Amino acid sequence: MKKIIAAGLLLLSGSAFSAQMECMVDTAAYDEWSVGQCMSFEYTMDYAPNDAIWRITNLTKPVSSVIWSEKTTGCDSTATYCTKAIKPYIFHLGKATILYTDGTYEVVQATAQFETGF
Repeated sequence: MKKIIAAGLLLLSGSAFSAQMECMVDTAAYDEWSVGQCMSFEYTMDYAPNDAIWRITNLTKPVSSVIWSEKTTGCDSTATYCTKAIKPYIFHLGKATILYTDGTYEVVQATAQFETGF
């Protein structure tokens, strides 16, 4: 029984210390950070884009650089956050490969989406 509990704690502790990506869509509504996927609703009657912000959290090692891809392509390789304008009613994937100074890497991603009153 002790081996099973120890193995379970090891699995939980391993996932608790890995990096993750959060996102938020900046609308007039109450916006909050979500892990893996963020959705928002805006009470406007237009199809105007809004800014989505992706950020990498839970970093436990020094970062050498970040390779942003998908919707976040072109963001600064020295930053752990990225802001891009997104259109409503489309799922926008932000993805980052984190290169650590010890030679290891990790891939994180989150999807941002919002809707309007239209």
